[in-house]
Amino acid sequence: MAKKKKSKKAVRRKRQRRFRVFLMVLLLMALSAGIVAGALLIPPLFVGKQTTALPESVIDAQMYAGMLVIARQETTREAESNTSIEFIASEGSRLNRSDVICKVYSSGYNQTEINRLEMYRDEIRAYHIGQVFSSYVDAALENENTTIAEMAQQVRILVQGRADGSLSNLEKQLGSELSARKSYLKAKYPDDQTLSELYKVENDQLKKIESWTTTYSATEECLISFYTDGYESTVNSNTVASLTPQDVRNVIRGVLPEQSMVARGNKSIYRTVNPNEWYALFLCQDRDFNPVRGLDYQIVLEGFDDYPVTGRLDSFTQIGGDLLLRLRVAQDVTPILNIRNCKASVGNTVTAYAVPEAAIYEPDGTKKYVIVLYNGQQVAVEVSELNQPGNGMVYVNPMLPNSPLNGQNQVLLVR
Repeated sequence: MAKKKKSKKAVRRKRQRRFRVFLMVLLLMALSAGIVAGALLIPPLFVGKQTTALPESVIDAQMYAGMLVIARQETTREAESNTSIEFIASEGSRLNRSDVICKVYSSGYNQTEINRLEMYRDEIRAYHIGQVFSSYVDAALENENTTIAEMAQQVRILVQGRADGSLSNLEKQLGSELSARKSYLKAKYPDDQTLSELYKVENDQLKKIESWTTTYSATEECLISFYTDGYESTVNSNTVASLTPQDVRNVIRGVLPEQSMVARGNKSIYRTVNPNEWYALFLCQDRDFNPVRGLDYQIVLEGFDDYPVTGRLDSFTQIGGDLLLRLRVAQDVTPILNIRNCKASVGNTVTAYAVPEAAIYEPDGTKKYVIVLYNGQQVAVEVSELNQPGNGMVYVNPMLPNSPLNGQNQVLLVR
């Protein structure tokens, strides 16, 4: 007579009894301290199971696609919108402390003040010609006057925007020539009260113009960039921890943050960037990604094949179907100095063990174990399932280090 097939309920009851026995064994083992490194030594649960397999060590690369937003450690300098700027440092250059970045001329620095300065200088020159040298020609002084007049004309042309050049360098040369002429006059000719007053007026005007000129220099080693995109103050190394998946999505879509009334009246003139550290905010599209905080991950930026990146996961946020990873990258930021977002893949390459699917033991349907035959005993090793390449095999990794799951010990097939 044929044996009666067991009902599903009977099978389920049998599994539950086996699981209760399994838990009791684990509890007894914990109480008796019968613990193997990275696993639990248990009495044989599968006495009738004799089929085994030898795990195979494999390299498993798992990369997950998504969008990435870059957050740099950067500081932006702003100025009034109606200022003019002279850029001295080169875009993307690495600066040391005290290196000059640029000069900013405020709205008071205009042609009227320059013209007034030239008028004072013309008065000085006219006084020289009409009073001091009316009956005497000083060839050396005439050459000096000619040089000064030519430089003054070049300054006037630059300020009017009719030529290109370095205004600050020209002003330095002009100031040097004026000082040389003053020294010459004082050394060769007696003091003159009128001339002294004219020089004082000229000097006061020069100081007035200089008060409208601000020189900006680097305060530490940094990269310099004169290009900004509006996210510098809201997406940076100081804000990464508080950014949500929606915030990152807004950056990807190009939604700019709201500006204050003060900021609306200013313009960004440059930003200094820490050259050796930045953050990758990765919005993952794959819901199967189970990130581990503190682990290093490979980051592949689309379009940057020659720029391999490794980032350590500082934290992550999962809201609904959105998974946001915050990875800290301790690498040169130069290749992505002016990049805010791009497509990317994030993952890692790990050494795993290929075992048959029948070696996976799931007593409660949540945790997975592999029963390893170790020194003649059955050892339960909790594992994480990484991948299923097919052909009835599974890639797994032990949850604890120094476990007996390796390429030398057989595993028991329990199904």
